[in-house]
Amino acid sequence: MLDTFVSKFAPAIFVLLWSSGFVGAKFLLPHAEPFTLLTVRFALTAAILISIAAVMRAPMKMTKSQYLRAGYISLFLHFAYTGGIFVAIHEGVSAGITAVIVSLQPVLVSLLAIPLLGERLRASQVAGLALGLTGVTLLLAPKILQGDTSLVFSTVGVLAAGFALVGSVWGTLEQKRFGSDLPILYGLAFQYTVSGILLGILAITTESLVIEWSMQFIAVLLWIVLGVSIGSVVLLFYLLRKGSAGSVSSLLYLGTPLAATFGFIFFDEHISSVGAIGMAIAVFGVWLVLRQEKVKS
Repeated sequence: MLDTFVSKFAPAIFVLLWSSGFVGAKFLLPHAEPFTLLTVRFALTAAILISIAAVMRAPMKMTKSQYLRAGYISLFLHFAYTGGIFVAIHEGVSAGITAVIVSLQPVLVSLLAIPLLGERLRASQVAGLALGLTGVTLLLAPKILQGDTSLVFSTVGVLAAGFALVGSVWGTLEQKRFGSDLPILYGLAFQYTVSGILLGILAITTESLVIEWSMQFIAVLLWIVLGVSIGSVVLLFYLLRKGSAGSVSSLLYLGTPLAATFGFIFFDEHISSVGAIGMAIAVFGVWLVLRQEKVKS
């Protein structure tokens, strides 16, 4: 019963949680530098995951091979992807441009999954991926045309966004290939520990380590830790175990429209009529990719 419920609603919950991370990053970054912020975030996440695993008596041992694979995946899925996104936004690259770059992820994952994972794409899935990318582009085009590219020439920021894209693509593929037997809670805690140590070294050597604490900052940080770092990533690993890497990645197309909606609700960011059409096209594209592929219970 529970597994059936999770299988049915996991994709929607994953998109909701994952997309909220952009709003959280937009709020938190003015109050702390990216490496410092992510070090605190990952440390809290790892501690909470280990506590949950202990209470649930979940597996808390891994083989040497599992430790190596978990650390390897962490370099891409957490250090490169999350770190790249936060650095890009901190360096002045607009959220819109960053989203355009990262939105290439589903297409690249689907294409690479063919030779690496032996996955196949139906014609409708190819069309869906194209429509998803088109929809995201239409959603962001009005912002770009209205001058939202003014800070796009931050070389460090653009490179960081590209770094995040590579990390997201390869991390998703490697999690599908090598992470299926890792204990979800303890394995994820170890991944965050590895990335947290690396980010902590960068924070100590390149940043001031200053954080502007407030009750609102703490509340948003806790949401990012519980909802995004734990909730969305656990669901991502679950979905990758149940479905193809290409289909799971296509869900990220829905994240950009939902993030734009959150931006409208929390930051009064206007969504144009063209953007609304783009949102609808992206949703339809994801439906094309996911239809006929039911998650096995």
